Amino acid sequence: DALAGCLCRCTGYVKPVEAVLHAAREARRA
Repeated sequence: DALAGCLCRCTGYVKPVEAVLHAAREARRA
């Protein structure tokens, strides 16, 4: 998660990456 957060911030793809990570977390929780 830490690495993914750094990557999305560095590349500017914050929203799409966060959305994917959030969806993955929700899917795991369900």
